[in-house]
Amino acid sequence: MQYWERLTREANKAYFKHAFSDAVDLNRKALAQVERESDHGFYQDPETIVSATVVSHLNIAEAFTGLGDFVSANLQYENAMNFLQAVLMRSDLEAEQRDLIMRTTTHIRFEWDLFIQSKGAELKTQNNALVQAITHSVSYAKAVICH
Repeated sequence: MQYWERLTREANKAYFKHAFSDAVDLNRKALAQVERESDHGFYQDPETIVSATVVSHLNIAEAFTGLGDFVSANLQYENAMNFLQAVLMRSDLEAEQRDLIMRTTTHIRFEWDLFIQSKGAELKTQNNALVQAITHSVSYAKAVICH
């Protein structure tokens, strides 16, 4: 977890310098690191693995928000919730751990709701533009294939 901590500190420094792209990259590396340690680490210290994973997702969301990429930020909130739901499905969780994860899930849901309330209009605009771009690309690909 020391490497995750170092990457997270570097990412936080980049974020506060408004180097949001660097913050995204560093936080993604931190997330990849904790994911590599998650199978083995979960049995030793599940709280640390869960919190590091959620912190990484939220940090990535914040960095994308700094970039003005609200669709990608929104996806990180969704990824954090999906991760927590997967952990809650584990049969080897103790009651205390399950309660902690439920509280964390509630907190993340609250943060996600605040994000959507504050960035909802921009998120909808970006999402619509993304859908239009994908639709245009699919239409173009079909036209190329058909001719």
